[in-house]
Amino acid sequence: MSKLTLIGALVALSCVLINAAPSADQVTSLPGINFQPNFIHYSGYLKASSTHQLHYWFVRHQYATSTSPVLLWLNGGPGCSSLGGLIEENGPFHIKDNGNTVFENVYSWNKVGHIIYLESPAGVGFSYSTNGDITTDDDKTATENYNSLVDFFTNKFPELKSNDFYITGESYGGVYIPTLAVLVANDKTNFPGFKGVAIGNGILHDQFNWNTQPALFFYHAIMRQGLYDQVAKQCCNGNPYTCDYANLGGACGDLVDVMLNQADDQDPYNLYAVCYLDGGSTKKTLIRDFLFRRKDKDGKIRRRNRQLGAALPLCAQEGNTATYLNRQDVRTALHIPSTVGTWSDCNDALNEFFYTRIYDDMSTQVKTLVQKGIRVLIYNGDVDSVCNVIMNEEFVNQLGLTVQGGNVNNRQVWHYNGSLEQMSQCCDYISNVAGYVTKYNGLDFVTVRGSGHFVPGDKPREALQMIYNYVNQKDYSAPVPVSTQPQPLTG
Repeated sequence: MSKLTLIGALVALSCVLINAAPSADQVTSLPGINFQPNFIHYSGYLKASSTHQLHYWFVRHQYATSTSPVLLWLNGGPGCSSLGGLIEENGPFHIKDNGNTVFENVYSWNKVGHIIYLESPAGVGFSYSTNGDITTDDDKTATENYNSLVDFFTNKFPELKSNDFYITGESYGGVYIPTLAVLVANDKTNFPGFKGVAIGNGILHDQFNWNTQPALFFYHAIMRQGLYDQVAKQCCNGNPYTCDYANLGGACGDLVDVMLNQADDQDPYNLYAVCYLDGGSTKKTLIRDFLFRRKDKDGKIRRRNRQLGAALPLCAQEGNTATYLNRQDVRTALHIPSTVGTWSDCNDALNEFFYTRIYDDMSTQVKTLVQKGIRVLIYNGDVDSVCNVIMNEEFVNQLGLTVQGGNVNNRQVWHYNGSLEQMSQCCDYISNVAGYVTKYNGLDFVTVRGSGHFVPGDKPREALQMIYNYVNQKDYSAPVPVSTQPQPLTG
């Protein structure tokens, strides 16, 4: 059987498996695509409320069976589109040539299962409000995401309702995911297969994030010792380890601002990046500014310098994602109504004026999920300074969970594509260290070495292996038994 014939057979099988799928939402052709997908995908709307319609793009599992798991992906912000995650991170489609060519991501997460990319809340991306009101908050967003999922599994794809289901995402997804997951975990009728959550570089605890960043900068040689020691001596009783930088005011608050602006000429989302990644959006400045906005004990509003990273050279072809999604032929292919405005990666106005943050510590929600038997994966790229790895390690440590095996020092290395012993049979030495793992009862804490904030974008092969092994409950070092060979080119 030829490769093209096999692809045709797989697509035909998918059609049989999704006999209840909404044909009106099926994307039958994608402008500019240069390869032949071996899966079906859909784009349409889900009812979040009486006035809010959330846009979804659903890509089928490349190895679809009747029991394929379903994953939801949520980008953060708040106010940033999950289509950014689809196109620039872990989806099957990447964009190049100034928005003219769609090429394959061979490390797409739809090699693990079906994936729903949901643009949330209303006002983000192609999602909209029928009355123009996009005012929301953490709880309302969770409720509307929940309502959209009920619509998805009840009215759009009821045949997937009993499949294993996972909620995944990153950044402000650290709030979106746990708040939504608690609602889903409490509803066994609509979500009988809910199994777990995977939170990447999530903002899980604001105070920890502020208080760990000075040490992150200092030990990455970004901050001079004199400044680090001065603040410790003058403001922290000589102990930077226990210093509450987040609540320092007055002259000490000013010094903290100086500390946090030490990386002005670096990408705060990846301290080792040479320039901002291709994709071209306001996402990076928006997320950073929102998460580092605080009022100190003197009432002064403080935030990271909006010029942070301004001296960086931009990568070529800035704006591919927005250029492509705003093409009229692409909007038509994705079934976007003509009344919906221009797509942008992040909605600055929603973030600044229409979103109210309720939670700055997700401990209660994460503990609830663990208690309910929902498997939790918290993973972090280790060179992100926006939602940093030390913050999330401290967050996990204070949950009071039991370390598996009883050894509190059980952090273990994990390797890309097998163990060091397996790899060393062919060569003198191959490290391939992908990161480190600490396993608790009910929760895995995983680091991804050399990755920044956007793990599937920075380390796509490691991210695919990590999520595959998490879903399938395998050792994180286990090689992924899926092909990463490209699909046949067309044209």
